[in-house]
Amino acid sequence: MKITLTLLTDERIALRRFANATGKSLDDAAHLALREYLISTGDLEMLHELGEDTETAGEA
Repeated sequence: MKITLTLLTDERIALRRFANATGKSLDDAAHLALREYLISTGDLEMLHELGEDTETAGEA
């Protein structure tokens, strides 16, 4: 999905700072910021990666 945002000046500055701090493009920084916010509010569940010692049920 592609969306267009209209940001206030302070929001644009903050997004540019965030992009510079993370080394990401503005699009990627906005995506990351939105994703992290949605995870923090519980609206998006984090997908947990399975490690070598992670127990799993059943057989593969």
